[in-house]
Amino acid sequence: MSRKHLCRETIAFIAFFSTIPIYSPNVVPLRQHLQNDETMGYFVMPMLAAAAIASAISFAHAAASSSRFKKLFRMYSFVSPFGYAACMVYFVLASIGAIPTQTTLVAICAAFVGLFLPRVTIRWGKRLEPLCLQQALFFVCITCVGTAAIDWIFNTLPPVPLATLAASMMLFGTFSPYVLSASGQAGYVEDPKNATQENDPGRLPCITTESDFTDSNDRHAKISLIPRFVSVLVPGLIGLSVFAFHMGVSREVILDSISTEILGNIIASLILVPLCFVRGKQPISVLLFSGIAPVAATALLSYMSIASDFGASDDFISIGIYAFFCIAAQISLALGIAGTHAREFSTPMIWSGFLALFCVFSILGLTLGSILSGKQAIMPQTIAAVYCAYLIIQSVCSLLKNNPPSHDGNPESTDEEGDYARRCEKLAESFSLSPREKEITTYLGRGHTCSYVAKALVISESTVYTHARNIYRKVGIQSKEDLIQILTTDPKSQQNK
Repeated sequence: MSRKHLCRETIAFIAFFSTIPIYSPNVVPLRQHLQNDETMGYFVMPMLAAAAIASAISFAHAAASSSRFKKLFRMYSFVSPFGYAACMVYFVLASIGAIPTQTTLVAICAAFVGLFLPRVTIRWGKRLEPLCLQQALFFVCITCVGTAAIDWIFNTLPPVPLATLAASMMLFGTFSPYVLSASGQAGYVEDPKNATQENDPGRLPCITTESDFTDSNDRHAKISLIPRFVSVLVPGLIGLSVFAFHMGVSREVILDSISTEILGNIIASLILVPLCFVRGKQPISVLLFSGIAPVAATALLSYMSIASDFGASDDFISIGIYAFFCIAAQISLALGIAGTHAREFSTPMIWSGFLALFCVFSILGLTLGSILSGKQAIMPQTIAAVYCAYLIIQSVCSLLKNNPPSHDGNPESTDEEGDYARRCEKLAESFSLSPREKEITTYLGRGHTCSYVAKALVISESTVYTHARNIYRKVGIQSKEDLIQILTTDPKSQQNK
């Protein structure tokens, strides 16, 4: 994706993201103009429930990779942007009192918004498929900063300009991916399977039809798809779920203090943006989940434990906690985009799964928050402490499982790195390795484990094992040690082999 297209995609996606109703700061400005505060409750809960159900159905259909109901889903995808836009316009106008507000109509409108939202989100997910993890992280950071700025502007506008701007941005963000795709601009792959096979034979094709499974082994792969999905994207699934749960539980604090969300998003983005330009031996995914996340967790725990001793106000503690959860959410979204780029799982499966979990945990958080009522103040710190402990333990276990390789062939200097890359290139050409196999070879040749490679490439371990077996078979070796030996010997020996 070129910089020009990426800039255009970013502006359009910010317009979509800053008006999406499942993110609570986006509905705060409209809530301020409601004559009846209970109206928001009639909108939020039905919308989240409908979005969760629709996303779960889309996820199940994508995971089953069935061609059944194909026409129904195609029609569903076609009407979704129109239905979503119409219902959102009604809600915006009803919020400012431009049209009569009836709770029944608001609830029905909310249900349709939730019903149509997953397909619009999936369409955006397809537009973002070309972004790798580092590009995706930068894209998400820019989007969150832009959304924070727009939310701040929305809170300063009177009703009519607010409704006009919100509706215009919503329409622009909703229809942009469809217009860009129809115009044939890069960013959306109409047939992921064909594009994968033609442009990059090494990338695992998305399974899209029932005919992809023709024997018992394929059926076994089909059954194991969901466990592989969870194993690859579990950091993102958990991070986004915890963020949604925190927003739900802390809704009174969040809805009454928009500055907390604005500052939290900006702080999180400022922390993560420099990582988008890091060029090192460690893949950005390993750096994020084994470095940044546990360090941020440790810092937050330390901050919460000493903040009261230094007389820090509750607002500063809330901003710190929210910034931490924003970091987790932004990394999770970037991981989801990178997952579509890797193509082990289809875009509908990834984004419907993310959206379903986000909505479910938002509902759980809202429900628990209403039950606890006045005891909500302690919940954000409790949630943060538990999640921080999980991140630290998970990071330690990952480091123990993926010890840094100690082979002599592990390149250290720039010259050795370039020589190593040339040897991998020569090996790939000599034995007709696919691009994905060549990529995995560079990691295995350094002595990295399959678990490390899976995390680095955002694919499952079983997929790495499959590629590794194919590599060993093509090269005519038996183990990773043999591969390391080949890559650490003189290139002439490879030609004589």
